Amino acid sequence: MLTRINTESKKSAAISGESHRNPGQTQRMTPSRHPSHATLTAPRDIRSDHLNGASMFGHVSSHYSSFIPRVSASRCGLALLLGGIFTACDSDEEIPGPGPIGPKVSVCHVQGAVSTVTDIFLSELPSHKTHGDYVARLEVNPVSTPGDSIQFRRVTDALAVARAGRIARNEVERAGCRITIVVAAGTFRASTAESSDPLVERLPLVIDVPDITLKGALKMQVDAGGRATGVAEGGDVSTFAPSPALILAGTSSRTAVSEKIIIINGHPDGPKGHGAVIEGFAFQSGRALADTSTGGQAIYAMRVRDLTVRGNRFEGGFTSAMDLNASSGAVERNHLSGLGGGCDVCLAGPGEYAVRDNRILGGGIAGVLILPAVLVPSPPEVEPYTLPATALITAVVANNEVRDHLKKPVGVGLRIGAVGVGASSAAGAAKATFTGNNLVGNTFGIIVEGAFLNATDATRRKGDIELTTSGNTFSQNCQNDVLVTLSQSQTGLGIASGPYLVNSTYNLSLGADIPWDKVWFAHAAGTGNTLIVNGQAIPNGSRRAYDATRICNP
Repeated sequence: MLTRINTESKKSAAISGESHRNPGQTQRMTPSRHPSHATLTAPRDIRSDHLNGASMFGHVSSHYSSFIPRVSASRCGLALLLGGIFTACDSDEEIPGPGPIGPKVSVCHVQGAVSTVTDIFLSELPSHKTHGDYVARLEVNPVSTPGDSIQFRRVTDALAVARAGRIARNEVERAGCRITIVVAAGTFRASTAESSDPLVERLPLVIDVPDITLKGALKMQVDAGGRATGVAEGGDVSTFAPSPALILAGTSSRTAVSEKIIIINGHPDGPKGHGAVIEGFAFQSGRALADTSTGGQAIYAMRVRDLTVRGNRFEGGFTSAMDLNASSGAVERNHLSGLGGGCDVCLAGPGEYAVRDNRILGGGIAGVLILPAVLVPSPPEVEPYTLPATALITAVVANNEVRDHLKKPVGVGLRIGAVGVGASSAAGAAKATFTGNNLVGNTFGIIVEGAFLNATDATRRKGDIELTTSGNTFSQNCQNDVLVTLSQSQTGLGIASGPYLVNSTYNLSLGADIPWDKVWFAHAAGTGNTLIVNGQAIPNGSRRAYDATRICNP
């Protein structure tokens, strides 16, 4: 809205230093070329020491806000009357009135090759969209009023809109700006089947376009050591609650497929969910605390990079809380508890991972499992994985507390293997650093093993492991703190008969936290394998004292 200020004489204009104008002539504030970025420029002579609009009205942004003029004392007289402003000026002038008002929205503002997230008024959004800008923050709340493509009642719908925009802009592997989907506190009912209830989330929730953040309301508290406590600051939690309970569809862990809550997928010939962030949620399997069955996975990833799973709480009953494959990313400050199946945090290469500041209580056979590659059936939403000829996984596992993994015979805190499930055709290598972890009350603290060896083809039993340890603490582990075997773990303990790796090498750099003379090991002759500990080759032989009758209590 423009306000006209009348002129009494041309003389005052000359006194104020302005050039002569015809009566009725107006001066307009000139915006920049981008309509939504109008920068209104006032005449230089209004910067009077006697009357400065900035000092009167405070700081006024020139970006997405109304312009409040500063008027020269030589041109106008001002008096504040009952909170209003009375002006008498000496030139004709059109001065912008109030600018956009109301709620704001975060957009990705695109300027050539540069994109930045900025806040604008909602009323400015249509103009921004015409220039290629798009909404960068979506909000999910079951009690919201949907329809503006910003507010949603389900995560399912917010993800669909974010995905459609990415595809329309051809943002298939990288994006100009991250899109954050902020999810309100509350319980989000979910199902793998269609529901007539418009509030039930349809599982799995799929992220297969880049730079999407799902951000729940849970702000994870940490202890003095920086590890997750499982307690939400302020008590606010966004919870995914499947009903019925998630299942493992099949009869074998090698052939069955778990139902998922979230899938992050990189299509081999299509868009990829690189850079996804999952933060601030509680994940439930749908099982009661007294239920002794397990099934389903909270988070599954395939062929993506720069994934972050941070500050979440996994409440038990899952086959695996996290199953990350052929990817790279960070798992940090999460809290896992309750009954589990195979592994709580399952990491398979090729890829690079960091696992830090987590607390993993109870759960599956292994707290953290590291393998060069795996080949198991994929969920319907994910294309089958093709094994490479070689596979390398690197992992840093630091400052985690892993306790009470007591399944017999080989419950373990941290487990690293040379050959993955179904992946014996890939020559594998695993390189890991275990540092600063607290391994308490497990059957074993650490197991280094051949893992899933091919029983019939000796040419497919090759895999190398390089492990460095420092600063780990061990206490109350039922059988032993560390087991190293160039076979599958139970063969190394002498309680099963199975093959050994062939022509493979373990290179272990053990810190003061793991005295070698306390480590159980199995290194059979005639296999061409090499075991090196702190630069010294270890002769063939074994050291073990497994007691199957020992009772291990948490």
